[in-house]
Amino acid sequence: MGAGLVLVVVGALLTFAVEDHVPNLNLKVAGLILMIAGGVVIAHARATEGKQRTVTVVDESTDPEVPTHTVEETIRETE
Repeated sequence: MGAGLVLVVVGALLTFAVEDHVPNLNLKVAGLILMIAGGVVIAHARATEGKQRTVTVVDESTDPEVPTHTVEETIRETE
């Protein structure tokens, strides 16, 4: 989500704060495109926030004389 915020800030600076004339480049349009791209990145990050995988590690030991072993399970939420 941090990259989306950076895109929005840079786009806003280009759109509203920069008063320069670059040949063959409209800075207001470029800034607007960056702000829209930043919004898309933020929306995507928020939409996939709860669908990350979880790894659970359990150390099992039943007898102090037997070495422990580790069980790892990966759970992925799907829709």
